[in-house]
Amino acid sequence: MLKTQRLSRRIVEGFLAGFDLLVTPTMACLPPRVGAWRAGRDGGPLAPLLNSYPMGVFTSVFNVTGQPAVSLPVRHDEATGLPVGVQIVAAPWREDLLLQVSRTLELAHGWADRHPPVG
Repeated sequence: MLKTQRLSRRIVEGFLAGFDLLVTPTMACLPPRVGAWRAGRDGGPLAPLLNSYPMGVFTSVFNVTGQPAVSLPVRHDEATGLPVGVQIVAAPWREDLLLQVSRTLELAHGWADRHPPVG
């Protein structure tokens, strides 16, 4: 397992070497209702994993390989009012750049003054 993780880290680091930052969506779906990952559990043990996949498809590789990354909300979905995020990934040891760009993006989007509907 550790050998695979090291190899994965080297591959991802090699890919990121050509970029200052990588920007992706945080999730491949809107935030689901609490507990939505449990749907279909009676259909088999893989159902929760498959339900969770769209929520972690963009973030999981960086969680495993250890690159510095951050997820920031940048807007609300018009239909649901739920937050929609963007993930920013930096090369190893570039937390300075990651935090600088994150702060700039937060200020530009005025997120602190936004509140989704509760209900």
